[in-house]
Amino acid sequence: MEDYILIVDDQILTRSILQQFLQESGYKVQCATNGRECLDIACSSEKPYLILLDYNMPEITGLEVLAMLRKKEITKDIPVIMLTASENIKDKAMSYGAATVLARPLDFHALIEAIRKV
Repeated sequence: MEDYILIVDDQILTRSILQQFLQESGYKVQCATNGRECLDIACSSEKPYLILLDYNMPEITGLEVLAMLRKKEITKDIPVIMLTASENIKDKAMSYGAATVLARPLDFHALIEAIRKV
């Protein structure tokens, strides 16, 4: 799969809604259920061109995943849009290398604009 967006979220409903919306908007999409799966996919030969990363996930948080992505040569340049319902993480996420941070509940028009800008 070439030129796809990787959605990383532990909530199946959220993944499904995002996947359907992005596919209907003309994007190719792949999903991951947790941070470890995200790292495996991002390090593969068919890495995504953009990652939508949930902030609040079990085991490995979105910020920890973002930090790991930035440390690896193969993944350091993949743009990441952090998605969060938590307040006050924007500055921290940006300092870890997020392209932008979008608040939940998501404004889908803002999501498309962020994807286009990245």
